Amino acid sequence: MILHTPGTEPGPAALRAIQPAYDRGLVKGLFCADRGISQARVDHLHLQLLELGLDSVKHYNNDMVDYQKEFRGMQLVGGEFYCPLMPTPLVTAGTAYINSRTDEDRTHALNLIQSRSSYQTKIKEYGPAGDQRRQCLALGPHATVTCYRRPQPRRSAVVDLDAPALRSAAALPAIPKPKRETGAHTDICTQKSITVPGTVLAKWRQTYPLFTPQWQEAWSGLRSQNEGGNGNLKKSALDSIDNAQLRLPHGRVAQTLLNAVIIFVANLRAIDRFRRDQGIQPRKASLPDNTARPGLRTGPPQFHQPRTTEPPPRE
Repeated sequence: MILHTPGTEPGPAALRAIQPAYDRGLVKGLFCADRGISQARVDHLHLQLLELGLDSVKHYNNDMVDYQKEFRGMQLVGGEFYCPLMPTPLVTAGTAYINSRTDEDRTHALNLIQSRSSYQTKIKEYGPAGDQRRQCLALGPHATVTCYRRPQPRRSAVVDLDAPALRSAAALPAIPKPKRETGAHTDICTQKSITVPGTVLAKWRQTYPLFTPQWQEAWSGLRSQNEGGNGNLKKSALDSIDNAQLRLPHGRVAQTLLNAVIIFVANLRAIDRFRRDQGIQPRKASLPDNTARPGLRTGPPQFHQPRTTEPPPRE
């Protein structure tokens, strides 16, 4: 448990909170972070998570759910790198999902978010410390789009009538040429592949793009545990930390320490309840066996009279 002013140094506080569980092998895979974690400095949290080998599942503020940053022409949208010419309705689909009021609008926004996958830059290989080799999505035999910036010569091929039909370039979505070019083409559009270090935009990148089904599954599973625990602490008849009238001491320090004790006792009750439900018996404290240790007496204790010396005779 970490006691600190809310919103102050969230990165170091989060690392101190998970470090004991990580050392015991209880924290693996994903690290869930809500909107407040975006206030943490990169070197205080996000780079540390890379060193620990943890992937982040993040949420952003409403003004950052669509476009975050740019790197060598690739635009970072929802924590993933996409083509610089991805259509605007796909870029702003995150805001449309947040502002949706009906099920039809929400479903339409989610379909747009799913359509981003056709414009996602391809990962050729992974390197150390989270490095990646990225490639334009219009290159190679597994291209997902056709682009005027990547003209591909038409090659002759032998058609096997017994094999299933392969997807030809004519069936791929085409990236239209804009009416006005913004300047020279970026690196992702001119080079065969580029290297993206793991430290680049580590504050915003994440394994699962925002609002995708994989992200929602990971986010809902991790957040439900936190919110469920917070709800039990606030509404439980034993704890009720949401009701300040039950805590008589006044002052921030006294209230904070008292809340810490209440949460500590609640965690102990949860651990005892889990052990009882699982049938785990507590370990019995073993007494030291003195008989097996050489050099120790095994009989009853012997008491010796203190040696007394007579005073010297007087002359």
